[in-house]
Amino acid sequence: MKTQRKAFTLVEIMAASVIMTLIVLSVLTVTSSILNTWNRASGQLQTYFDAGVVTSIIKEDLESAKVKLDGRAWMEVNYPRNVGFLTGENYESAVPLRPPEIMFYSPTLLRPRYTRENLSGAIAEDQANVIQIPGSVCAIKYRLALKSPFMEASADGADGESQNNAFYGFYRAVIDPRSTALEAMGNTIQGYTTSPDSDVYRYALSENLWNKTCTVINEEGIEVQGTDLGSWAIAPENLLVMNVVDFRVTFAVLYPNPEAGYDQPKYKMGFIPPGEHITVGKYILADRAYRYNDTGDKEEMDSTLLRDGILSHVDISMTMLSDQGAKEMRALMKMGTLTEEAFVRLVLAHGNTITRRIQFLAEPGE
Repeated sequence: MKTQRKAFTLVEIMAASVIMTLIVLSVLTVTSSILNTWNRASGQLQTYFDAGVVTSIIKEDLESAKVKLDGRAWMEVNYPRNVGFLTGENYESAVPLRPPEIMFYSPTLLRPRYTRENLSGAIAEDQANVIQIPGSVCAIKYRLALKSPFMEASADGADGESQNNAFYGFYRAVIDPRSTALEAMGNTIQGYTTSPDSDVYRYALSENLWNKTCTVINEEGIEVQGTDLGSWAIAPENLLVMNVVDFRVTFAVLYPNPEAGYDQPKYKMGFIPPGEHITVGKYILADRAYRYNDTGDKEEMDSTLLRDGILSHVDISMTMLSDQGAKEMRALMKMGTLTEEAFVRLVLAHGNTITRRIQFLAEPGE
């Protein structure tokens, strides 16, 4: 006998289609959520890794920074300009803070050691004849800039912000030891003064060194004489890491206690907050400082008390965007719709902050 098979009705087919659609949408939703979580987590891990490497380099440089009491300025932290939406004047500003330029001298290990001429001669003759660049102390500058990582820019950074693919990057410029000794430190000799109120001393590194010209060794190992240090400091070859959207430094200073006695310590500690210009040498100059009282509350203090002090440590804070956050911010910048509120929102949603305390291991020498 023949059995008659019944076909699916239209209602059954529609019901099955709806159920299948719901199942597929549910799977896609779960998969998308998992992928977003994965991307966010991997982005955070990458930013933590990058920030950790960069802060380790800064730590090595600052721990061995040279400071002498010879009347010359040996370190300067300057806040000369706005960088994109980073326009705050001090740490109490409601807007993101302007990033510092940190300039100092240090016998860093990460420095130019050979010129291409020396290496070429050694290859042609004998590897044992390779002559390193003499000396170890280098002039170093750290700076955050808004420009394309592939293009040159002027020192003021105004044209850099209008470049295609311009974004926030962190730069480290190092002048080789020979040029530092023969040229760079010769420029800053103008900072030699016994007056702590002299602008020549206060701005010795920013105006008399990094605003001048000097011989540098480029990324190809060639000595380039008469290089404009202001623009070279943010050249592509000096880029450390991208996507840095906030960089702050807080210096701690041990200063002589004017009330020192049998029941009072010989030194007290004051702090110079982010946003305040600092010059370090025979004197430590800053226009604003604070300290903690006996109850642990922060209070303003007379910054002139720090003049005869010594650097104790510096707290560094660096905020980096993940690649996803940087992509969204770049898109808004390209469309010209990036606002301060959107900037802060993206930093809060996609930014990770690394803080590190760096001790100054040596007291100033004569």
